[in-house]
Amino acid sequence: MCAARQLGYRQKSEHWDMQYDFANELDYPLPKGFHFVNRQNMDMEKVSKCCFKGFDHEQSEGPWNHQYDQNNYQLSTAPHATPQLDVVIADEAEEYACYAGMWWTPENHLAYMEPLCTIPEYRHKGLASAALTEMYRRTKALGATHMTGGSDGFYKKIGYLSTVK
Repeated sequence: MCAARQLGYRQKSEHWDMQYDFANELDYPLPKGFHFVNRQNMDMEKVSKCCFKGFDHEQSEGPWNHQYDQNNYQLSTAPHATPQLDVVIADEAEEYACYAGMWWTPENHLAYMEPLCTIPEYRHKGLASAALTEMYRRTKALGATHMTGGSDGFYKKIGYLSTVK
């Protein structure tokens, strides 16, 4: 920061994500009528559709029309991307309701959760909490000690803490 200031740069904003400390157990059950999709069976078009709807793009861009199929490449090839750890939750009709992506950085034992979304009609059922619980289990087995999350109240409600000291 000092070097940047010396070069004339100024901080205009900041954003702090919350973190979950793996010293605490994360244990939210998968709601009845839903299941985790096996990685081998994941349909990336359905993942794209879930993300499109889950981030409320329909409100501003209209109905899903395969707008974000190109994201599949980015989700699987970016540095630290670990798509094999991603979590998808589907309903009994195999419609994807919730998606959580994972970026694993073993060097610092950090599981960087990004993105996490739930399609509007499936919200407030515990799906996102169950998805994070599954990510907690998968990454803890790899040696993770912390997992990042967003900054809204949902994360605090399930046990995430602010990283601001």
